[in-house]
Amino acid sequence: MARCFGHDKPIMRVGRFGLRVRYPKRPEVLLLEASKSPHLWSVCKGLVVEPYDLANRQIFLRPKFLLHLIWFSCRTTRMAALLCARLKSQRIPVLLSLENHDKFNKLDLAHPWRSRRVDTSRTLFDEVSSQLPALPILSIQHGQELRRFSDNRPKKNVTLLCWGDWTSRNFPKFGRNERAFLPVGPLIDGLYRELRPATLSKDVPICFVSTVKGREWWGLEVGERRRGFETLAGYLARYARERKLIVNIALTIDRDQYGIGDADAERKWFADRFGNACEFTEPSVMSGDPRIELDGGRQPRYVKERYATYVLCDRAVITLGMTSSVLWESFGRGNKVLAVNHTENSTFDFPIPGMWSMRNPTFEEFSERLDALISMSDVEWHRHSSDARRDLITYDPNSPPHILINRTIKSFVSRHSDS
Repeated sequence: MARCFGHDKPIMRVGRFGLRVRYPKRPEVLLLEASKSPHLWSVCKGLVVEPYDLANRQIFLRPKFLLHLIWFSCRTTRMAALLCARLKSQRIPVLLSLENHDKFNKLDLAHPWRSRRVDTSRTLFDEVSSQLPALPILSIQHGQELRRFSDNRPKKNVTLLCWGDWTSRNFPKFGRNERAFLPVGPLIDGLYRELRPATLSKDVPICFVSTVKGREWWGLEVGERRRGFETLAGYLARYARERKLIVNIALTIDRDQYGIGDADAERKWFADRFGNACEFTEPSVMSGDPRIELDGGRQPRYVKERYATYVLCDRAVITLGMTSSVLWESFGRGNKVLAVNHTENSTFDFPIPGMWSMRNPTFEEFSERLDALISMSDVEWHRHSSDARRDLITYDPNSPPHILINRTIKSFVSRHSDS
């Protein structure tokens, strides 16, 4: 297992800052937002890992740390200055994080000493790389991403361990400013593949992947993504009624943790549109179905070990949704998918065009495509989709993502431990 060293308790607190006297033992890896990344923590076997949560602001009463903190505070934001001081004063070889943790807390955007406005398009890793250009930062791709960025952003010394060859080729074209892209495959998908049964019956007609989450979905304001998803839900509800089918909903709450009451609100959102023609998974069971047991047991130890969505996609004849990580991963496992974008925004397209992707179809076009995919044989589906699947999602059962990530971290630690 990954070894971790804890901190002594702070001798006192000053506002949000805890004052400590002693360093923990020098780690090989500083894991950003470790409390939110238990699945990433699990792949760090054989490494000395130190958790670093951005909300837990620590100041070490050590001369070297304080000097570095003063220096970096004059040059960057509070959050970045604290992190840089810690990395520099202990000469920590590698900073590790999930991709979506590379961001600022809005309260820490202000520069502590200067009145200039901070460029809010810059991320935490942009700031750290500008101050510690030799520090290797490993970022793990955590979800699908098709947003476009400005091409004139300076490169940051980040290696993105991404999902596949398609990502490594196309992310730089979208203005992503990581210095390198290394395809390893999606981590959670890989962990699930290690646990799933050898065979799963295709006993679910349709899986519909929810992107309903947070107050934006049940508030008064209707944004572009919500409007497109509601159109798709309306099409699918009508399709299911006409063919007397049950739609199984892969809930967002199965994969993430949001506010109190959000689980009930999400179920109600679908029940209002599908009535009795929809069913839900059971998130308290790792597989989402008490009848199916995964190799890891029955009870999830943390939110990301809720594999109900993955199991449901593998049991479904076809999985539908707007663009989502789940559709990418299900497509990568060889399942039939249909991604439908009812907006003019290419951000919500499936990344690789094909029979599995539609933009603004009529209901008749949607129904015709869905009928064709459902009736298509598995052999024909694989003939059409296998090249795109391998391009989008990297997976080698002999070197699954968690093994490749572990090897990559150890390689970076070995090369930079004396720097």
